[in-house]
Amino acid sequence: VVIAACGGVGAFFGLDLNVPAAKEWVKDYEAVQTTAKERNKNILLAFTGTGWDGVSDGFEKDVMNDSEFIKKMGKKFELAQIDIPAGENEVSEEEMQKIFTYAMMFNLETTPSLILLSPEGISYGAVAYQQEMGLEAVIEAVENIENGYKAMAKLKSDIEKASGVKKVQLIDELYEKSSDEEKAKMTDYILEVPALDPENQSGLVGKYKLLAAYTEAGLYMQRGDVVGARDVLLRMVEGSDVESEYAQEAYYTAAYISALGGLLTTQEEIDFTCSLIEKAIAVYPESEHIEDLNNFLNLVKQQSPQSVELDEQPAAGASGK
Repeated sequence: VVIAACGGVGAFFGLDLNVPAAKEWVKDYEAVQTTAKERNKNILLAFTGTGWDGVSDGFEKDVMNDSEFIKKMGKKFELAQIDIPAGENEVSEEEMQKIFTYAMMFNLETTPSLILLSPEGISYGAVAYQQEMGLEAVIEAVENIENGYKAMAKLKSDIEKASGVKKVQLIDELYEKSSDEEKAKMTDYILEVPALDPENQSGLVGKYKLLAAYTEAGLYMQRGDVVGARDVLLRMVEGSDVESEYAQEAYYTAAYISALGGLLTTQEEIDFTCSLIEKAIAVYPESEHIEDLNNFLNLVKQQSPQSVELDEQPAAGASGK
């Protein structure tokens, strides 16, 4: 089973027992999404390639049209199907464009596949069907993703109700359970952490100060301001009391930005970058990354002014997971 489960999106309010169950697969996705919004139900979207991919015909017969499957899935989801034709001439150009737009939108990798979507049409998981899978395996795969979605949504709901250190701990739980794509959307939570826990009772403030600094530094890098990006990290680590592991990562990353950003064109910059690596080593000497940092330091020391090409170095820290 190929399952790509993403972080939950939106709030989950549970099933309304009065909401009608879907009883069939509807081939008009837009109509299904309209119904899903009205009923506040998630969507189970089947991408198939009947008549040409060698698998979808059996999947449609043995899984999609199985009465047990429709009964179980219809209670939880609105059911939609997009059947990709074998050739472009089988449907109108407009319809073919729609099909490919949806395939790209939902990161379709293979047919047949089931995509799980929120009422707003945001994907939170997928099941890529394989011929050896039976009906129960497909149901289990869908339910596992759905349960994960509910758990993440409940966690978000709990965060909104919490305050102080408890909220910080819940934010961290959400962050660690989220995909990289979802982590990138957590900026507001990340920025909130220091104010929620001014005494750092959670032991997590340094981690989130560093993550906030990464976000700000990224904006400088997008503008081509390498020095500005480096300075953001240095202000963070030198302007506040953060744990040694995060201080080490901040110094290392600042040095890495200098090296890869083409700043090592003068002896002054080379010496300054070396000093940053030395600070990274000194602030957390028991770190597992000391050997890597020493190798990086020696590499920078070997540079001469105007020699700006460095082999790419592995990241020394892990807080930006």
